[in-house]
Amino acid sequence: MDIDIPRDFAVDADDQVQSPLFRVPLEVRRTIYELAFREQPFDGGNYVKGISEESFIVNESQDHQDPTEDTPVFDGSLPNWLRPGCTARWKTETALLRTCQLVHNEASSLLVSKVLHRCYQGYGPGVSPSLYIQRLTDAQRSHVHRLHLFTQVRDFDRHGSWLRQQLKPVAESLQHLTITLRDLGDAPETRMLLNPYQTGEAKVQAMYQFMEKSQRGEELNIPPSSWAGTFAFLPALKTLTMELEDHEGRENELEALAQWATTWKFPLGGDQFMTSKTAASSRAWRRPRPQYQGSFQGPYTPPWIITWTVQWHAPSSRTTANSGASQEKSIPTPTETGNETHIPRPAYDPRMGGLNSIFSGASDESIRELIAWGVL
Repeated sequence: MDIDIPRDFAVDADDQVQSPLFRVPLEVRRTIYELAFREQPFDGGNYVKGISEESFIVNESQDHQDPTEDTPVFDGSLPNWLRPGCTARWKTETALLRTCQLVHNEASSLLVSKVLHRCYQGYGPGVSPSLYIQRLTDAQRSHVHRLHLFTQVRDFDRHGSWLRQQLKPVAESLQHLTITLRDLGDAPETRMLLNPYQTGEAKVQAMYQFMEKSQRGEELNIPPSSWAGTFAFLPALKTLTMELEDHEGRENELEALAQWATTWKFPLGGDQFMTSKTAASSRAWRRPRPQYQGSFQGPYTPPWIITWTVQWHAPSSRTTANSGASQEKSIPTPTETGNETHIPRPAYDPRMGGLNSIFSGASDESIRELIAWGVL
């Protein structure tokens, strides 16, 4: 466990030696906290009524020829951002933080650092990274370690500085970043194009020219102003995962792009680079068939969506060299200013956009009353 909560930042609390929990080592307590903070799906929290993970066909092999009759049928319309792993809202229970001050001191930063923060640029059940991060306090941002960004190539690749601007508030703390470049079906004739060696929107001819240069073993330089130059500004980053998606029928082009991506080396400053150490992997998935065909002549079967996953790792020496840039800070706990005690907002829920929106605007007096009534 690499989380260190300085006691200097925590409010004084009783030692709680009468509790069995505080008679075990801190490392064991942190493991308990992690288990307590594990994400769980909301009961009945599906984005679309009746949809579930079982509504999608997922195939981890290269054989995507399942019979049409085996494809689940859904009676209704589905937003095109629904996908395996994105069918229902998730929550993180935070009642443990309100049991006592000592638990809050030890566990509050762990909650923010262990949860996977999900952001959606364009279409999706959540908001963009910039809006999502704005809802967090400065101290909470300093504990954001894991972030998953869902976006599209047309948004992601058009302006090289876009990604850097979105991640800037959590740049010092972010350790694990996943970027899913989604296929949303709104431009089926447009194939997946991505080129880290040029700024602006990727073009087919230029991309293939750089592919050929890579195959010849030429040394290629990534412009600092491109999207691929962003990772040098994330001093704590350990892993980068990219998911590249496209429709069936373009499997060969997508596979070629994924295999080329394993050769990319993202500069981290000095002579260090983030590199891919494992082979790219693929899977395919398909949405359920709609019950009503509309203008389609005959049965309509949604196309397979092919997803290739590539992962890069920073050298272990980079973590040591930049350890000062991402040192942990404690999340604020109740403090006194004059005669007034400021109570931190309860019910932190990253799926609801930071602090629970119901209480985020409440006054300290209102929070005290809710606590007195047993609501919090």
